[in-house]
Amino acid sequence: MAHVEVGAEIMTPPAKPEVEVLLATYNGERFLREQIDSILAQDYVHLRVLARDDGSSDATISILNEYAEKLPNRFRIVPPGPATGSPKDNFLLLMRASSAQYICFSDQDDIWLSDKVSRTKQAMDELESRWGADAPLLVFTDARVVDDQLRTLHESFWAHEKIEPDRIHHLPLLLGRNVVTGCTMLLNRRLLELSFAMPSEASMHDRWIGLLACTIGKACALKAQTLLYRQHDRNIVGTEKSTVSLLRLFRRLVKREARQMQWAISQRQAEAFLRAYSAELSSKHRDMLGAYLHCGARGSRIFRITTFIRYGFYRLSSIRDLAIMFDI
Repeated sequence: MAHVEVGAEIMTPPAKPEVEVLLATYNGERFLREQIDSILAQDYVHLRVLARDDGSSDATISILNEYAEKLPNRFRIVPPGPATGSPKDNFLLLMRASSAQYICFSDQDDIWLSDKVSRTKQAMDELESRWGADAPLLVFTDARVVDDQLRTLHESFWAHEKIEPDRIHHLPLLLGRNVVTGCTMLLNRRLLELSFAMPSEASMHDRWIGLLACTIGKACALKAQTLLYRQHDRNIVGTEKSTVSLLRLFRRLVKREARQMQWAISQRQAEAFLRAYSAELSSKHRDMLGAYLHCGARGSRIFRITTFIRYGFYRLSSIRDLAIMFDI
């Protein structure tokens, strides 16, 4: 490493900040090596992996141990504990075990493009230069959707799922639909520590973190595909299957039981979020969350509908939003 001489004192330039990739696994032997290799091949070299397995019965643990033995300075495993049975809770344990300044999340079956970390870190640097390194900051990106053989199914996950990433800056719209995909995220230490309060009511870690970035922190939606988002028969979370017809999609959206279940989940999450962060939230955001909860409360239907419209918890172009307005 080069040295810089300052007077009689020789000083070593600081290394780039380290990024830690949190890898949550469960019976992932099929694609795990490809995923890990793509992480370790990143052009941002100041990177390490922290993995936790959630009780696999296949060769996943053996694969993790192999990497940990070969690369002890770049690959660590959280000591085994009781299985959580949930990707969200597995990631939460990893989050609490991490000590890095910057954090990424990794699924066990994708492929990261070689500049994924460097591109998101550059966007993070720009956020820090604008808002300060002590602000809770988030960067997230688009992804290319592929099949189990890495053949492209959709060039853009956002376009295929009709995700509007700019919703991350608009709480009324974000409460109704998440726009942040966990495996694309980079967050700083401040946002990570705020996320430790994530309760059981949170639907997923990425949605909870997105709400935090929207209300207490700042976010950047990097309009680039930084990974191959693999879809296969064992995905826990993913895209709609390409064989779903418009008619089936319409029926799913207007099916009242499923829609009300999603509405109830978002209501419980909003209530938990308000309870956990009331002191840190602005009065505007507290009022917004309170109004969202009023839309799901008992009472005058006219009041609920007018509140839904007044605060903008909808998109007129969305069948789902219009159907929810009808429900309440």
